[in-house]
Amino acid sequence: MVTGYMGKMLWADLSRGTTCDEPLNDELCRRFIGGYGLGAKIMFDRQRAGVDPLGPENTLGILTGPLTGTPAIGGSKYTVVGKSPLTYGWGDANSGGYFGPHLKFAGYDALFLIGISEKPVYLFIDNGKAELRGADHIWGKDTFETEDALKSELGDDVEVICIGPAGEKVSLISAVMNNRV
Repeated sequence: MVTGYMGKMLWADLSRGTTCDEPLNDELCRRFIGGYGLGAKIMFDRQRAGVDPLGPENTLGILTGPLTGTPAIGGSKYTVVGKSPLTYGWGDANSGGYFGPHLKFAGYDALFLIGISEKPVYLFIDNGKAELRGADHIWGKDTFETEDALKSELGDDVEVICIGPAGEKVSLISAVMNNRV
């Protein structure tokens, strides 16, 4: 595997309630560097043109780069990519904090969410094993309350990214939040 990468992507299909690992190609990592580059290439290749950004065919990607999890400047970053529900074009954002490095420490360079679940779920990753779990107990909570509830349930050493009520209500300008920011 190319230096700086774990060599694995996680795909979670919310409609089917399944997760699967996929190897990350060395050549892809060399040609499309970092979370933004990988995310753009994978989305371009795999997402059909014209999908509804709020529909089940849209993909939301959460990706790390080769420096994520290292002491380098920017070593705490992760990138979120997808089709924007506000502009119907490319959407991306990046964030720092502890989530990006911990995704990498769990063995993944990228996480892609597809489909729509019939009921609230969250994705739990523990030492390279992923599972979708029921989230009725955190639905409606703000991001601070969600993080507190999940840390109480799973332990203080977990890292949480979440959407809160704005995302649950499908606000076009909602965001993925982490580290109580």
